[in-house]
Amino acid sequence: MSMLARIIGLMRPLRWQMALGLSLSVVASLANFGLLFLSGWLLAAAALAGLGGIAARNAFNLFLPAVGVRFFATMRILTRYLERLVTHDATLRLIGRVRAWSFERLAPQVPAILAQQRSGDMLFRFVADTDRMGQFYLEVLLPIASAAICCVVFVAVMGVFSLPAALVLGGGLVVCGGVLPGVAGVLSARAMRRISHQQDAMHADLTEVLQGMGEFMFLGAAQAVQAWIADREAGLRAERRRVALIEGGTRAAMTLITMISALGVLAMADRAYGTGALSAACLPMMALGGLAAFDVLIPLPAAWQLLGQMRVAAGRVFALCDTPPCVPAPARPHNPTAPFGLSLSGIGLRYPGAERWALRHADLSVEPGERVAIVGPSGAGKSTLVNLLFRFYDYQDGTARFGGVDLRDVDADVMARHVGVVAQDFHLFQGSIRRNLHIACPSATEEAMWHALQVAQLLAFVQAEPAGLDTLIGEGGVRLSGGQARRLAIARVVLRNPQWLILDEPTEGLDARTERDLMAALLQVLPSRTTILCITHNPAVAARMDRVVRVEGGRFHEPGRVR
Repeated sequence: MSMLARIIGLMRPLRWQMALGLSLSVVASLANFGLLFLSGWLLAAAALAGLGGIAARNAFNLFLPAVGVRFFATMRILTRYLERLVTHDATLRLIGRVRAWSFERLAPQVPAILAQQRSGDMLFRFVADTDRMGQFYLEVLLPIASAAICCVVFVAVMGVFSLPAALVLGGGLVVCGGVLPGVAGVLSARAMRRISHQQDAMHADLTEVLQGMGEFMFLGAAQAVQAWIADREAGLRAERRRVALIEGGTRAAMTLITMISALGVLAMADRAYGTGALSAACLPMMALGGLAAFDVLIPLPAAWQLLGQMRVAAGRVFALCDTPPCVPAPARPHNPTAPFGLSLSGIGLRYPGAERWALRHADLSVEPGERVAIVGPSGAGKSTLVNLLFRFYDYQDGTARFGGVDLRDVDADVMARHVGVVAQDFHLFQGSIRRNLHIACPSATEEAMWHALQVAQLLAFVQAEPAGLDTLIGEGGVRLSGGQARRLAIARVVLRNPQWLILDEPTEGLDARTERDLMAALLQVLPSRTTILCITHNPAVAARMDRVVRVEGGRFHEPGRVR
């Protein structure tokens, strides 16, 4: 299926609203043509009646054509307003639909797809490319379809008065509406593709630069980065200048052909007047109508160029969304049941493209309510356990069961309801402390929020802030220290109160006293039924668990119980 056909398929639920927008656009263009067409005849006929003497003036019916002029003027204003209202609403709905469709297909690919794409690339695909696809109706389909329908009507109306004039007008409309925009589209296609690729790369690079600006400054590379960005921007400006020249040349050629066509229509009308087939008042009517007919062609050069950009954007979005997920969704999903124990037997997991097994012949059993420390050297496979539980990556060998159900039959959303995770690379959302807590638990009361902050040893800090829970933390929690940010992430998961809690280095960046108080509060406040897996390098934290499991060589080794 072609990209255009797939975009049209996404437009299907909005087809009636889009058809209404097209109808209004056609009516507005026809009203504009009728206004100038009738006005030309009315002015000329009134002038001729005035020159014809009192009898001619008295015989001339000014009222009826004046009503027609007012009708067309009113119709043009009303339909143009309604057209803008309907088409822009349809466009916004289409953009939302495209983004929802894209997110639905990208979500199952996370986090595997993030390991292959830069964050700036993903952001631009999800925002700019989907926006371009959503603009297909308003910026491409609507002007082309409206122009095609209106041009047929214009030529038919001209043909009623003079067939040669209609042929001249039809030839001019074909050249201006089809040939010139098509040639301009071909000439600018390569430049438009380069602009799309360079602009995408620029946005991705700028995102990366802004995220790492501090590091660039620390490394003394800020000026080099600025110069590099300036060079990229200069190349982008050169391509845009080339496209602007092509578009400007096309518009100049269209203006020239418009004038030639209008003169040709006038000449054919004059010939018909000479044979008596037309009255003198029809001459300015035909000339103004010929000029008005070309108004619908003004958006076409830009539409053809935007069509090229839209194809590039759609190709990238569809290629990304069509990528099969690393872990297929379960054909018949099942829900795990309490008690939520975990059993891994002979697990073998290797990440895509990796030669080394992250887990190999790994066995692990965790009973409900147990507190288990997972220790081991970096890269041994500790964090792989989280990826396995949430089905971010699939295991190739062995069996894994959670709550009595095979993990391959459990949806990741279901696991998220039972398992809370404080990852080592956690993310805090822009906004306030309250917003971050509400995201974790939308139904949480303010009292519950303060309790979660107390458990996370953040109560004193937040109470000391003038805004309290409404204290802004900045992008990614930049206004917090590393330890404060980690404790806010812990407060979020405490607020959820899940049956399972996985902590990945929960005390990193904390002093000894805060570390001790945090772990004591966590173990005290969480119900005895809550299972805790604590991934840590800290012996003091591991000593607080019921038992320690060491990960090494892709396997789980249990040296013995701590207590």
